[in-house]
Amino acid sequence: MRWDRFAVAVGTVLFLDALRVFLPSLTTLFGRAGETPAELMGLYALAWFLAPVPFVAAARYLDPWRTALAAGAVLAAGRLALQATDGGAPQLYLASFLVGTGTVWLTASAMTAVDRPRTTGHGVMVGVVTGVAATAVIHTLLNTVDLAWRDGPWAWAGVLVEVALFAWAAAGTHRHGSGHTEPRPAPARAWLALGPLLFLSGLYTANPAVGEVIGQTPVAAALVATTAVLSVMVAADPRWSTGHPAAPFAVLAGALAVLAASPTELGGVPGVWPAWALAALPIGQLALAGCAGWAVHRTGRPTRAATGWAAFGGLFLLAVAVFGFYAAYDLYYDNTAVPFLALVPLAIAMSGRGPVPARAGRPWLTAGAAALALVLTVAVPSWHTSFRGGAERAHEPVSGLRLAAYNVRMGYGMDGRYALHDQIALLRQDIPDIVVLSEVDRGWLLNGGHDALSLTAEQLGMTAYWAPADGPLWGDALLTSREVTEVRGHALTPSGPTGAQALEAVVRWDGGTEVSVIATHVQPRTYDFTAESARAQLHDLAAIVEGARAEGRPVVLAGDLNIEPGDPAWSILTDAGLHDPFDRPFNTIPTLAGEPAEIDHILVTEEFAAANPDNPDVPYSDHRMVSVDLELE
Repeated sequence: MRWDRFAVAVGTVLFLDALRVFLPSLTTLFGRAGETPAELMGLYALAWFLAPVPFVAAARYLDPWRTALAAGAVLAAGRLALQATDGGAPQLYLASFLVGTGTVWLTASAMTAVDRPRTTGHGVMVGVVTGVAATAVIHTLLNTVDLAWRDGPWAWAGVLVEVALFAWAAAGTHRHGSGHTEPRPAPARAWLALGPLLFLSGLYTANPAVGEVIGQTPVAAALVATTAVLSVMVAADPRWSTGHPAAPFAVLAGALAVLAASPTELGGVPGVWPAWALAALPIGQLALAGCAGWAVHRTGRPTRAATGWAAFGGLFLLAVAVFGFYAAYDLYYDNTAVPFLALVPLAIAMSGRGPVPARAGRPWLTAGAAALALVLTVAVPSWHTSFRGGAERAHEPVSGLRLAAYNVRMGYGMDGRYALHDQIALLRQDIPDIVVLSEVDRGWLLNGGHDALSLTAEQLGMTAYWAPADGPLWGDALLTSREVTEVRGHALTPSGPTGAQALEAVVRWDGGTEVSVIATHVQPRTYDFTAESARAQLHDLAAIVEGARAEGRPVVLAGDLNIEPGDPAWSILTDAGLHDPFDRPFNTIPTLAGEPAEIDHILVTEEFAAANPDNPDVPYSDHRMVSVDLELE
């Protein structure tokens, strides 16, 4: 058995578990939903990726194998502790510490491969690719909601299995070594590939949520996970990716170009990936694994220190790439080039000459694992339709429409825990006919890679209509159990930290009347609505409302409008024929409890009568849901 590959694979799973808690905790807890400056958030995050520096600097005096063992033990124990946290500061700081520990462990593992028989550079790199593949399979089996966000004995059993496997593999490596020898250690520069490998696979190529968004079916997520397993074979024997390292590099660049250029208008909605773009994910993952495999087959004369600095640099570049990509939504720049910039260190890692790699691995074993992964990832998620029990119904069904609007903050509650299950239970309790959601995440690495919309629609038994606002994976949505005869997407004037769009769905009322329901999230750069740049999106919405009324339809406008009824620009909406049907203010921001701040709205035209408003005081997001019964007068 390749014990070094096995140990690194399971350790990578633990590291990625911690990373997918650290990143959303950074934004929801440390960042406080945008209250903390993006620059300070970036500095805090990067600081934890500096953890390997003292160990690399002391490479002459420390045994990297013992360092890897100690860091791995802390990582495993910390992963168990992370499962026991219940949000808040313990979650933030423990996840941060574990990410730092994980970088030390992986850096020391790479250094061990220089002059110790227990590990090889080839085994460590293939182990990382295997860990990425295992994470993709686990993520798919769990409907993209990680064990860290789950409660109960099954979640604990899964984490215990991960930790036990890691301990077993580390013990096997200590007793038996890698089980193989390599004629020469991997060159130090090869470890720069760690950053691009983990960044691009998490961002796109081995992200099952992205596959489901593009393919619009859980089978697409299973395809992504299965190809990730097959990519292990390519990393182990890069000749599967053609006989020259330039080929997989070019294919990877082409796959990224497809993902960057292909979002288009589909079904009347702009910014959506076409189904054919799904091919870029498996092709890109196979090419990425091929690049990683070629990197460790180059020629070089590494030292412990040089290897350590390169591994540290690769992991530090992972942090830089993640925050370089997502900070664009706070700092107002185009992030399209960031994935392509990640190819630069990958090219350096693959540079130089080397022998044609010998045949390695057991292709039949990898193919069998991929077949098993395909069967499991297609079948298992369909066996369960919820990950938390339902709720008692709060309202009896009405003859008209019950509509709910909810800014779900990417599924995260005020305590920084993933609260999508609570949000769904709240919506199920309210039994709306139409749900308008703001800040819906469908696979951002920064938020843990969840496809919240598919899971919400599945558990509510509704059809979802997606409105990407800034890139194909983040935006707003409308879900309904009623008949929809037409869907239109309207891009709003660019103004705020993210893009904005209004999704207009023409819903057929009982009796045949058609109603325009507009879902949106106004995103002004400044919340001073006396500024014309902040008023532009409201003018856009007013024009959409007036267009629908000119076609003879009553209109409902719902979502996070980021404006209160007393603000100067409120008249833009009222002049378009909209009004707030309630004479008492709601408090839709839990953080301002005691000072009602009504920025989430359900506005209607004069044809509607409203009853049974609700604004439950729950901490499942940084906003509160609003809902109401609507009748046509």
